Amino acid sequence: MRHRKLIAATVVAAVLVVAAAAYANARNSMQPAHVYYGTVVSGEHPDRLITLHNGTGARRMIDTVDISGSGGYVFTLAANTQLLADSGQPRCKPGLVLRARASCAIDVRVHTLRPSWFRSVLSVVYTNGWFNSSELRAHVVAP
Repeated sequence: MRHRKLIAATVVAAVLVVAAAAYANARNSMQPAHVYYGTVVSGEHPDRLITLHNGTGARRMIDTVDISGSGGYVFTLAANTQLLADSGQPRCKPGLVLRARASCAIDVRVHTLRPSWFRSVLSVVYTNGWFNSSELRAHVVAP
């Protein structure tokens, strides 16, 4: 019994290490990996810019840019904002061909409808795989 627990613990630890290494791969990543909007007053709608870096070594066509999770309806993708324009990078969107070692930007807005903690995941998929994802978190408080 003790041997099985040790094996199970070792397997879980190995999986977590591999997942963390893949998640933190700076060559193929979204930065920042954890986007925390902080404490936001309900009714405010702040934006945060996330940069996607193509470290796959090949040109990749973006297939999907998606937000999922329990707070997915709170976070939205802003298409044409001053924040994106000031970044000097193209907007990450379906159909964009991102050359190797190139970057694009994603503007994520939080829509603060009611007080609560919200958490979601931003992910970008290209035609033959996926880039690393970024965690989105916001704590919305009453005005």
